[in-house]
Amino acid sequence: MKPKHLFWGVLFISIGILILLNNYGSIGEDWSEFWKLWPLILVLWGIGLLVKNNIAKSFIAVVAAILLAVSVFSAFAFCWNNVVFDEDGPVVFSGDVETTIYSEPYYNTIKNASLNIKAGAGSFNIKDTTGDLLYADAIGIKNNYSLSNTNDGTSTVLNFKMRRTGFSFKRGMKNKVNMKLNPNAVWDLNCDLGAASINFDLSPYKTEDIKINMGAASLKIKLGDLSDKINLDVDAGASSIDILIPESSGCEIKADAKLSSKNFEDFNKIDSELYRTNNFESAAKKIFVNIDAGVSSIKVHRYSSGEYNEWE
Repeated sequence: MKPKHLFWGVLFISIGILILLNNYGSIGEDWSEFWKLWPLILVLWGIGLLVKNNIAKSFIAVVAAILLAVSVFSAFAFCWNNVVFDEDGPVVFSGDVETTIYSEPYYNTIKNASLNIKAGAGSFNIKDTTGDLLYADAIGIKNNYSLSNTNDGTSTVLNFKMRRTGFSFKRGMKNKVNMKLNPNAVWDLNCDLGAASINFDLSPYKTEDIKINMGAASLKIKLGDLSDKINLDVDAGASSIDILIPESSGCEIKADAKLSSKNFEDFNKIDSELYRTNNFESAAKKIFVNIDAGVSSIKVHRYSSGEYNEWE
């Protein structure tokens, strides 16, 4: 095997192993200092250029790959353990995890509400109702989000934005947001999220337009039957997508996801990218799902009244 093939293979394997060990808590925080060893990579590279023996070259390639993997991993660990990035630049993170409450009052004049969520990696949940227009608790860096609004009397636009887009390898560090919405308003949602875990139970609300743009993420979303028409657009990378829709609503799926596994229960395939339920034409209420995904696992299934009452 050529030394360059060994180098790249060992590099990717080493980085993957380091990330797995970190996820299971087997790596201590002292690893964040190993990035300072990176000059040794230049030394090994120089030696590799001078050595003619293929076995020696292969050995040097393996050692250099492992060293580079450790250096890259520890450099990210150092940055993410100590620094987050604010809108105004890098900010030193103290390591404290706190809960910050965000809320917006509800007034009877508000008929329509739009919620724009922009954030990086983390866990984002919508479940249950509130007497406020929006209530959220964010667990992680204190005041890590901003909540602003524009209101014309009957319509309100809420912007919930993550201030600091960095995250930490440090165990115990969190970025978890739990939201509750008011059921009296008609909601539109526009979410721009990174590597996230997304759990949205939207069945208690009247929703119309829902747009979710996410990276390598896990999405579980439950839609209700309180609106005559719901549009759901999902743009995803390598993700796990699980969509629940009520049996009482007719549903149409357009899926541009040739490299993904698709499991559409109780849907008829109309065209290469088009699927519909049997009751699509006759149903008074309709749901339109548009999915544009990379290598993903996509599941859309229907639930009857009384099913999936517990949202995990």
